[in-house]
Amino acid sequence: MNVLEVNKTDYESCNADHPLKNWTRGAGRDVVPLNVTRHYYFISGKGFCYGGMKLAVRVENPPPPPRASPVKSDAPLSILNRPYLLPAVFAIGAMWDAFVHLW
Repeated sequence: MNVLEVNKTDYESCNADHPLKNWTRGAGRDVVPLNVTRHYYFISGKGFCYGGMKLAVRVENPPPPPRASPVKSDAPLSILNRPYLLPAVFAIGAMWDAFVHLW
């Protein structure tokens, strides 16, 4: 079997008489780089195309990566940046401790 790159007309009619390129390297190690954005048409010659051994590939550019969402400046953890919060927590904790020891 072989791997022949053909045009769309030859692909549809399984015509292997004038391939654009013969990608056959032997021993089943045929590699075709698909690095150009376009349609590719491959058939297997020697009559195998008529049995369905053909492949059409459309190579497209990848979509752009998603954009990161903006970070909100009023995030819930921003309250921890306030200068009075930590002393207030310690003061409340000290008052609670004193209240518990008095009882």
